[in-house]
Amino acid sequence: MYLEQRIEQLENVTVEHGKQIEMIATGLATLTTTVNNGFNEMRNEFRLVHEKFAAQDRRFERLEGRMDRIEADVAVLKTDVAVLKTDVAVLKTDVAVLKTDVAVLKTDVAVLKTDVAVLKTDVAEIKGRLDVMSGQFGKMTEGIETLVELIKTKMN
Repeated sequence: MYLEQRIEQLENVTVEHGKQIEMIATGLATLTTTVNNGFNEMRNEFRLVHEKFAAQDRRFERLEGRMDRIEADVAVLKTDVAVLKTDVAVLKTDVAVLKTDVAVLKTDVAVLKTDVAVLKTDVAEIKGRLDVMSGQFGKMTEGIETLVELIKTKMN
């Protein structure tokens, strides 16, 4: 009876360890998905930045065309220059915001790299523990087999 209880306890411990391994695997999969989503979001942000710069390039090209046509009329030129100064100020503000966004993205990437390194360490530790548990389980199996043989011998 005692041997059966011990075997049942060992089975319960093994099942619990299996559940813990599944939980860790699920967490790792979730984190991987989160990291991948973060990278996808960063790519989208970079694409949007590229589109904004392209839009600004087109805008500057239109402004140059206007400048060539407006040179004859000084009054209109002064008005256009004032508008351009405002646009440049807006662009400087946009560039400052973009620089801040890039700095935040760099920080986020650094944090993600750190998190991935920690996860790698945790996974290595778990693998080591599983290896130890596997060895211990093998020893327990050998011990149980020996006990079964002894019981068979005593029963005969």
